[in-house]
Amino acid sequence: MEKFILNAGKSLAKWRSGINYFLEEKVQSSSTNLIFFLLSTFVIFILSFSLFFGFESITDNFLVFLILIVAMIVVLVWTAIFYESNKHLETDRHNFQVVSLNKFEVRFELLSLDNEAQKQFIRLMKGMRVKNKINFTIGNKSGDSANHRILFVLFDELFVGGVQELFGERRRSFFSLLMDSFLMNNEPLKENTLKTSFSAWKNDQEKINSRNQRKLIRQMLGIE
Repeated sequence: MEKFILNAGKSLAKWRSGINYFLEEKVQSSSTNLIFFLLSTFVIFILSFSLFFGFESITDNFLVFLILIVAMIVVLVWTAIFYESNKHLETDRHNFQVVSLNKFEVRFELLSLDNEAQKQFIRLMKGMRVKNKINFTIGNKSGDSANHRILFVLFDELFVGGVQELFGERRRSFFSLLMDSFLMNNEPLKENTLKTSFSAWKNDQEKINSRNQRKLIRQMLGIE
């Protein structure tokens, strides 16, 4: 019995793998394929119905089946439109998990963010990408590196798990998000500068200036 269960389990896993591949790679690859798949399923259901109850059942209730087909097509088209809209929504989101914060407790004035910058920052807090880049100006008196470091602290507190342990592709994705979301005193951020500043920032966490920056960010986010 145990051997039978093991073999049956392997066969079922292989069968399910084939079905998952078909559904994910073929059916869901385009909205057109999805429509044809669902429509074909509906037609097969109608044909199975006629084989079981006789073809006369369809001709006798032709109007009913016609209405069902039209309704099915409308539902399929709407499903395809909804499915396509979801893909566009996904491109509007960044791939980092944000800690739960109350936007009404965020003290934007501590980072000198104007009304438009505040709206865009709230989008980041909601897991969405900005529509207009945020011009980050705080810390200019101390040089650009201070600006970068405050940004690192900001997202170290804002993202679940922080950003200090980001490596490889995940770190590059973080840098891309910064470059897509911020200007530094009206100037674009550069990846090489971010890399250098990030490494220096990680090594300076115990310095007084770094601790003060973290305190400022936590106050700004309403954490303390």
